[in-house]
Amino acid sequence: MSWGKVFVVAEFELIQTARRLGFITMTLMLPLFIVFIFFLSHKSATYARSKLETQFKQGKKILIEDRSGQFQFSADGPFKAVDNIQNHQKNLISGESIGYLIIQTDYLKTSHIDLIVLKNKALGASQTFKDPTTKILRQKLLADVKGKERRERIFDTLKFKLHIIDQSGEVQAFDYHQMVVPVLFLVIFILSVTTASTFLLQSVSEEKENRTIEILLSTVRDAELITGKVIGLGTAALIQVGIWIGLAALGLGAIAQRLQIPLEISRIPTDHIVVGVLSLLIGFMIFAAIMIGIGALAPNYKDAQQYSSIFVIGSILPLYVMQIILEDIHGSLAVFLYYFPLTSPLVLVTRFCLGNLETWEVLMGFGVLLLFTFLSIFLAARFFRLGCLMYNRRPSWNEIKRAL
Repeated sequence: MSWGKVFVVAEFELIQTARRLGFITMTLMLPLFIVFIFFLSHKSATYARSKLETQFKQGKKILIEDRSGQFQFSADGPFKAVDNIQNHQKNLISGESIGYLIIQTDYLKTSHIDLIVLKNKALGASQTFKDPTTKILRQKLLADVKGKERRERIFDTLKFKLHIIDQSGEVQAFDYHQMVVPVLFLVIFILSVTTASTFLLQSVSEEKENRTIEILLSTVRDAELITGKVIGLGTAALIQVGIWIGLAALGLGAIAQRLQIPLEISRIPTDHIVVGVLSLLIGFMIFAAIMIGIGALAPNYKDAQQYSSIFVIGSILPLYVMQIILEDIHGSLAVFLYYFPLTSPLVLVTRFCLGNLETWEVLMGFGVLLLFTFLSIFLAARFFRLGCLMYNRRPSWNEIKRAL
């Protein structure tokens, strides 16, 4: 193998990919898009509450009819006690009153309250009215409880401070810095696999469809071409990953403050970072080889995308069972996914950072990944030789067997 030709191919693929508008847009805009989605989710979750608070400040009231005879409401609060709905229908229709509540006579047994609002506000009203109504009724029900602190604890009952106990019996506070690398790796690995698979599939499939591959194979060997593509496109993907990691590091402080968790970049364990980076690199090499093999076997780019989706979904399978893995990090499912090549990168990082693995388990996990990496590259080379010069048809199973 001529490494000079390999690096020529790698340089070409890197420059061609990095110059694409889609690559630049994805690299810069995707993090902003994710932040924008989180912002919209936050605004959506708090919009109804903010609007209700604004209406209270404007002097609008929630009318409340107490048929149970259990409560007394002051005139200066957001709730106004009334006698019956017939005398206040106009206020509801005109919007002067926000809504109308009827506390039924059997409330203490059933907790049933009738809520009356305009039709165009019906769908969101139950959730919007729930918190302020629950708060004021709790205050009324607990009025006889002595002591302000006791009443506050009924509302704000507990906040867990998580501690852990090790094998020696020592108890210490849980270090949330152990979660940084698994969470960050989870997001970046999924993004890198999904975006890089597009670059790799496009590179092979388009060159195969327009027969550029014939010209390339007349000047470089297939192994040199594959290696160059993996290095070049892999470098392009890692540039994206590096930018995303930098942006995530810059936003770590804001995220920690939002979640009320004390996090500092300097306190993230170094071995976690090393294992995360190595798993990301090896995991990406596996998927790069798989995508090249699929791109060579598929007759066109559209079919290649359909085939590749199976492997992409397989790689993020741990995301759907992550709660089970975290509940029993040494359980059968976690161990199986740890040694299964497609899911191993995600589970390896999670179990290493949170599971106190033995050294031999870590080495075994990386051993499986490396073994499957070499196997993937070997298969990709075989499939590339078989399918790169085939047009408008898929290779048969017999042809694939002979290639192997």
